[in-house]
Order: sequence, then structure tokens, then C-alpha cells
Amino acid sequence: MNQHTPFSYAFIIILLSSFPLLGADETAGDLNAASFKKKTFAALSERVSSRRGDEALALNTVVWEHGESDHFIFHTETGFSASQLASVAEWAYTAIKKDLQITEDSFERKAHIYVFLNPEVWIRFAQQGKLDVRTGGWCTGRELFIHSRPHFKFQGSTLPHEITHLVAHRFLGGDLPLWLNEGLAEFEGIRCYRGYLKARNYQLVGVPDRLERSRYIPLKDLTSALDYPRDAAAISAFYIESHRLVAFLYYECGGMEPLMRFVKQQCAGARFETALREVYGSTGRDIDEFEKKFRFFLTKSKE
Repeated sequence: MNQHTPFSYAFIIILLSSFPLLGADETAGDLNAASFKKKTFAALSERVSSRRGDEALALNTVVWEHGESDHFIFHTETGFSASQLASVAEWAYTAIKKDLQITEDSFERKAHIYVFLNPEVWIRFAQQGKLDVRTGGWCTGRELFIHSRPHFKFQGSTLPHEITHLVAHRFLGGDLPLWLNEGLAEFEGIRCYRGYLKARNYQLVGVPDRLERSRYIPLKDLTSALDYPRDAAAISAFYIESHRLVAFLYYECGGMEPLMRFVKQQCAGARFETALREVYGSTGRDIDEFEKKFRFFLTKSKE
């Protein structure tokens, strides 16, 4: 979720409950050498945060602990496994950059991650920011705000999803259309975690790969949307279709290299149809034919 994304919290819970827990020994050495160090707030290499970050740290109902790794600064409620979160965050950051063909990282400023444990405090904090109270996390700029459970070990696609927003904001720049911003984050979050599980002989389950024909959103509406749908069913359809459109471009239209050229065209302000035509040539010349093929890919039903 990016910034003020309303998202079905129930969907997040379904995804997480489908995944095997990380073992107690799966720490930084198993995922990535995160170089996590617990520190006092005064000892952090960066203490500058946004207004929302300041509001979080000023909450008198939360006892914060702090630490940092190579690319992140963590603010977590007491009782949370910050070192394991650091491992997952660094692993996802590296994997997503590699997927998106980002070879250099000149950013010295670290991203801040805030982890809330108390659900009542999280709901109040979300409401103050005019967010949907079901939201399990969101990314704004270089800050990630997440709700979790005490002693919970992070797994699933939620954190990689949010870190994809961070990577896109940091390295791609421009103004990604809403569908592509969320679709790319869903695609990378799921792909990233699927790869992690596959290496450990597990399969990823519970990820929707189709949409009923009656819920299909015409491409002209999906790709021009400036805001999220208002009801839960429409939000779910928006996320599924956005994710599957990115997957269609990846799996059916040539892989990551043309997909990233398409993403950069969209970042530079090109319309969907223009970027499709410029990058995919004959695949994108006939938009009606392209949509027909994608609709079948998404709904698994013939015209």
C-alpha cells in the first residue's frame, strides 16, 4: 500500500496464515547480513522523520525501541523481534532492486520503519491520518508504518510489497499511475516471497490469480484511475487486476526488460496506450486485441 491506500486487512491475514512460519534460526545469516544494531534514539545515524513519524514517536501509549541496519532505521514497540524484521527488510530490498534491474544505490539516507503492536493504538493512529482502519501498513516517501503482533516473525508478501513502493519512489522517480504503483508492488511482493519459499521446498498458496468476468474493470478505467475504489469488493478487484496486468506483461510479453522500459515510460508521463505501443510494438498496436487477450488471462473465460 502506498501512502493513503485503503486495503482489506482481512486479505493480508489470509495471505499470512497460508505461509509457513520462519524458523527460529532463520535470522540475518539465512536471509541477508542485515548488520542490525539496537541503539538508543540519540545514537541513531538519522533522527529526522516526517510529521507522521514525529506523531508516532510522540505517542505516550507506546514504549519505542530503536535500531538500524544497512538501509533502514527501525522504531518498534517493546516486545517485537526487530532483528528478524531487519533481516527480512534487507533481503527484500536487495531482491527487489535486483528484480527491477537497479544496479547502483547512491542513497545515503535510510528509510524509517515504524512497527505498532497495540491494535487500538494503531487504529487511532490510522484514523488520525484519515486511513482505512483495516489497513495493515502503508508507505509514504521513505517511511513505512506497519501493524504487527507481539513476538511475530515477519513472513508473507506484505513487507516486500511496501518495500517495492519504497524502491520505486527512490529509484524510478516520476509519477507512476495508481494501478501500476500497486500492481508492481503486488507483483514483486508475491514474486519475492514465492522465491523465498521455493528455495525452502514450500509453495505459495492463497494468492488470487483470476477475477470473475462480472468484476472485470475495463483497461481504460483501470489505467486512468486517480483514486482507489470505495467498497471492499471493488478494492479487491482493483488490486487483483492491477497485479495480474503486470504479471501478463511479464509472463506473456517478454519478461522484465521490456516491463521496466514500460514502467519508465509511464513514470515519464506516457499514457498507457502510448507506453504499450512504444515498448511492445505490435502487441500494443491493437489495444482491443491486447485487452481481449488480457481479459482471458485474468478471467480464464473466452469471449
